[in-house]
Amino acid sequence: MSKVKIYSISKKERMRQVGDFFDIVSGLRLKQEIIDFFIGLLTPSESLMLARRVQIAKKLIDDKSYEEIRKELKVSYQSISGVEKWLNAREGAYRKILTSWLEKDKRKKKKTNSHESGSLLDRYPQHRFLKELLGL
Repeated sequence: MSKVKIYSISKKERMRQVGDFFDIVSGLRLKQEIIDFFIGLLTPSESLMLARRVQIAKKLIDDKSYEEIRKELKVSYQSISGVEKWLNAREGAYRKILTSWLEKDKRKKKKTNSHESGSLLDRYPQHRFLKELLGL
């Protein structure tokens, strides 16, 4: 599909089309529905481009320098700057949304890792006592 020149479509029509798109997206409930929708809609290149922006945003939130981000992700300073402007837009609303998601994801991973990596003797206080007593 070729690029659309934004001003070749009336503002009213642009708002209607974008509104329809967001109505559809907001109606998706299951993670698999969302994945299927975007995989079908976006080209692999578009998916990767959006994912890279999120990776840049995560690194900016982690206080990585532009140079560290540029080297690690092989992106331009202009890309990093654009993502930083987006993160700070609307009084930092996007930064807050992404930070909240990152914190939830970190807790989820920590919980998953503690259940997977720990033995049954690590899960409960009385079992940890037995583990220490037996020197395991």
